[in-house]
Amino acid sequence: MHEAGTPPATKLTLQVNGNSLPQLFENSARALLNVFIDPQGVGEVLREKIVVEGGDTASLLQEWIKALLSLMSTQRILIKTSRFQVFEAERTGAGKLRAEVTGELVDPLRHTFKKEPAHWQCARIEHLNNSKTVEAQIVLESVKNGP
Repeated sequence: MHEAGTPPATKLTLQVNGNSLPQLFENSARALLNVFIDPQGVGEVLREKIVVEGGDTASLLQEWIKALLSLMSTQRILIKTSRFQVFEAERTGAGKLRAEVTGELVDPLRHTFKKEPAHWQCARIEHLNNSKTVEAQIVLESVKNGP
């Protein structure tokens, strides 16, 4: 529901899968980057650490996406790859991860955003299941007008 006179939130749903939970999280990071910028133009010259925890696997994935969005929107860091030093997650129950991510700072002369990361947030993880592959639907919502 939204207030009268304001447009409803714009949503994007990312369909992501992997052969394991760590691969699902890596693929989620790549899919997220691809929403905002052409990943071919992003180098790997900067390293950052990300540590997140969640009450279950879906909330762990949501916290991971929030951390990546925060790096893009507030610190202006584009993440190209991620490598997990700690990845503790079961299908049910609490989990945590620690990752080293590589990428680079946004260069306005080389990087053109398709959408502005600061305008988006990870609203929820709608679907997380495990068949032969692990699949998730990541729902992003626009928090501001514009791309």
